Amino acid sequence: MEPSEEIVTNIRDSWEGDNDAFGRVYETILGISEYTGHNDIAEIARCAPNTAKKHLKRLNQMGIAECQSSHWSLAFRRNDAYLEWREVTQIAEEHSVQDLAERVRKLETKESELQEEFGVEGPDTASVYASNSDRPTHELMQAIGTWNGIQRDIRLYEAARQLQQNDGNLISAFVEIPSDDHAPAESQ
Repeated sequence: MEPSEEIVTNIRDSWEGDNDAFGRVYETILGISEYTGHNDIAEIARCAPNTAKKHLKRLNQMGIAECQSSHWSLAFRRNDAYLEWREVTQIAEEHSVQDLAERVRKLETKESELQEEFGVEGPDTASVYASNSDRPTHELMQAIGTWNGIQRDIRLYEAARQLQQNDGNLISAFVEIPSDDHAPAESQ
């Protein structure tokens, strides 16, 4: 599946100036969500296929791109986990631990309200037809979409809070590691 013409146009417009082939391939892959052949990516990035393949392999090693290979070609797409990590670090840089904790509390309150309204644990099992709400169907559909966004935001803001709280690590450096003293004795 080829990226939309709008994506291609936006990427090419951003290349004004001194953007090299690596930069163009990088920007191209960020706009591609479906596995796309390296030849097609090269065409979009306006570089030779071998150049695109070399840079895509590097982006794959960096965790920015995912790769799928067949017998005769390589296909790549962006790694959404990388983009999510970038978003988490940006949120962590822009907010204090207290701000992040307050934001998570507000989001969790809103999620609880939606759980009560729909009578289910999450938006994946929510139904506009099984709801006890008096709201019109289109508003219930919007609420389910909002609920998906709330869950995503909770995950991102909580990860950013942990990152802030633990000096840039998602796991605290002060986590106790069990000593061998408490390990079960080996049978001889």
